[in-house]
Amino acid sequence: MTNAPKRIDLHCHSDASNKTGEAMLNMISCPESYSRPQDVYAQALRRGMDFVTLTDHDTIAGALRIADMPDVLVGEEVTVRFPEDGCKIHLLVFGHTQAQHDELQAMRDNIYDVANYLLKHNLAHSVAHPIYRQNDMLFRWHLERMLLLFKGFECLNGAHSPVHREAFEPLLDKLTESEIERLAHVHGIDPLWPEPHVKSRTAGSDDHGQLNIGRTYTEFPADTETVEDVLEALRTGRTAPGGESGSTPKLAHQFYGVAMRYYAAERNKERKASLAKDLLNTLTGHAPMPSKTRLAWTLAKSKVRKSLALRKEPDRGTKKLGGMFFRAARRHSGDHPELWTALREGLPPLGEHEKFFELVNSINRDVSSDLVEELFDAFRNGQFARLFDGFGAVLAHQFVLAPYYFALFHQNKERKLLPEITRQTKPMTAGNLKVGLFTDTLDEINGVGRFIRDMGVQAGRIGRDLTIHTSVAKPVFDVPNRRNFEPLLSRPMPYYAESDLSLNIPPLLEMLEFVDRQQYDVIHISTPGPVGIVGYAAAKMLRVPVLMTYHTDFPAYVQELTGDHRIAGNCRRAMSWLYGQAAAVFSRSVAYQYNLRELGVAEEKLRLITPGIDTEKFRPQPTDLWDTLPHADRPNKLLYVGRVSVEKNLPLLVETFKQLAAVRNDVRLVVAGVGPYLETMKAELAGLPVHFTGGLDDEQLRPLYAGADLFVFPSRTDTLGQVVMEAQASALPAIVSETGGPRETIEDNITGLVRPATDPTVWTNAINELLDQPGKLAAMRVAAEQRRSRWSLERTFEGFWAEHLAAVVPPPTSDHHAVPTPVQPPMPA
Repeated sequence: MTNAPKRIDLHCHSDASNKTGEAMLNMISCPESYSRPQDVYAQALRRGMDFVTLTDHDTIAGALRIADMPDVLVGEEVTVRFPEDGCKIHLLVFGHTQAQHDELQAMRDNIYDVANYLLKHNLAHSVAHPIYRQNDMLFRWHLERMLLLFKGFECLNGAHSPVHREAFEPLLDKLTESEIERLAHVHGIDPLWPEPHVKSRTAGSDDHGQLNIGRTYTEFPADTETVEDVLEALRTGRTAPGGESGSTPKLAHQFYGVAMRYYAAERNKERKASLAKDLLNTLTGHAPMPSKTRLAWTLAKSKVRKSLALRKEPDRGTKKLGGMFFRAARRHSGDHPELWTALREGLPPLGEHEKFFELVNSINRDVSSDLVEELFDAFRNGQFARLFDGFGAVLAHQFVLAPYYFALFHQNKERKLLPEITRQTKPMTAGNLKVGLFTDTLDEINGVGRFIRDMGVQAGRIGRDLTIHTSVAKPVFDVPNRRNFEPLLSRPMPYYAESDLSLNIPPLLEMLEFVDRQQYDVIHISTPGPVGIVGYAAAKMLRVPVLMTYHTDFPAYVQELTGDHRIAGNCRRAMSWLYGQAAAVFSRSVAYQYNLRELGVAEEKLRLITPGIDTEKFRPQPTDLWDTLPHADRPNKLLYVGRVSVEKNLPLLVETFKQLAAVRNDVRLVVAGVGPYLETMKAELAGLPVHFTGGLDDEQLRPLYAGADLFVFPSRTDTLGQVVMEAQASALPAIVSETGGPRETIEDNITGLVRPATDPTVWTNAINELLDQPGKLAAMRVAAEQRRSRWSLERTFEGFWAEHLAAVVPPPTSDHHAVPTPVQPPMPA
């Protein structure tokens, strides 16, 4: 006898579960499982189980088909109800007879009668997934009564999220004799079973598709030798849950498994040979892989049929989609040898959940790219029928992936209710708060990317749990806790094609599955682009608050770039809707809170981020860099840093410098940055003392700031102007527009100038006058440096993090953990 514990998967289904709780499946006569009891038995032993059971819904027919085996115990999943309100509970019962099954079925609408019957006949049992709300009626009131009525509880279910176990099992850990006495007094119910505070803790795969049998199991003492020993251990609480919890891919693959078996069964009814049917049976473990001869023969027949077709028309729509799937599957199937290993061992490849999900993601990338190319080509050629076919194929593609999306949202639908039901909550603090930030801008040289990178560095430095989600083809910056997802598709930004910016379509399915595993407490959307939309979907999936930052005046940008007020208006309406969904919206300047009000964001949602930069990095320092740059004989040095694009109002700077150079021969300009306006700006300023550095990193910018005489930043659409603060921290006076956020970082005539940025002559005169007053410039330098301390990144991050914590932590109550004395259960509305 070994000392290893004995194992049994205490929650399995077979084809005896031929009725489902889903009306749509009943309409097409699709059962919950197609697994033969003999196949379940064989797979359980193959996965190392010492005993086997079947727990079909309200029947023991499946279990009786293998009950002649000495290691099989009869089981059933009985649907019982609370008579007060009809709240549905699933109860696993073991070791009973056909007569006892009939009696249980007759009384299952009264959970109290069932509980007393189990005690009277000493029947082993376990409440299946005890905090799963079958018909959305389960509350704390019901759970407390179940703790008094039953001995066994399923703590680990292989089809449900680990969040369920994390919420429920601590409740059993804290269950004491005195707590049972208190509950008995509150509910007026005598506890059943000896030692009612000691519960049997069980686990089972809840398998319906013959994919997960034996992956989740209950452990019994090593001296458990017979079925009766198993039953006695269940009655006395000498059990322990073990194995895997559920996951989104596992649940989705169960759906796929049943659907594939349904399709194969329908094909069998038609008595038609079908390679597709055989392949589906192979994936679900119900048939060996078709031979190479069969595959080659089928492919050859397909080619012959096409060559003999009298009228050759290219495949379109969903028919073309099938070819895309087939080519992608063939291309990537060799990338996952684990799937072939499972096939050789007689196990279903669909049950290798992690690797199969990776294969699905690879196929999804290829098919998505092919579909978009199809749509673009149809649009370019004006083939509207083909275009509509393409849109139909896109919808069909998403329909194929629907089980994954359903599983993602289904696994999290009770996430926020579970702590309320169990009252097992941990205090939320700044130290254990988990924040997921979603941004389309991180690698660009701009204020938005700089701010997010700074927040990532600060979070890593002080140990805060911040994950930054991006989707770019080639990440540039290595930021702590960054999680980049290769985009499904990357195209030049519309109306920005000549720039280095791309429109990246993120892999929604991959990102949501990752978020599901992280279980964030709050989501932050930094940009209202495709990745930001994924963040919104993630917040809805997790049922958590979403916070947003208004970094950029996108409607103004769109107006500048397109010149089309209708597109700008649609952009404004879309942003109004998106920001209206947020629990709080951050602005980086007071001026742009007015824009948020115009978008319809409620006043109580508005938040202001304390401006911050790395004051250790950007500070006054000796430098001779400017002496090494062109036009070193001109002593007055003007500097622009930022994106070289028209929305930064750079045409005004061009005209300003032209006028300035016409009246002064001692001034030069350095432009640091890249963008779609760069070549035009070079051409406009050709022959003038201007130097273009291209994109620079922080270390290269530091001496540029420190050695310049005046920072020129004419943008009227920036919500803050990070580069203006960096210049000021480097003791560099600045001239900025009176419109936008940068004016809030300047004290007019103290640390710089604030002027209307609509007339280049106004700017020319202001700069000309200031350069003629070196004493005033020197005083501005001193004043700018004195303001450095107010821009601490530490202060910025603390305020940023505190707002996220405030969005999660509920208002204090008199006693959040108190258990009210219930008289009646919460009745449905």
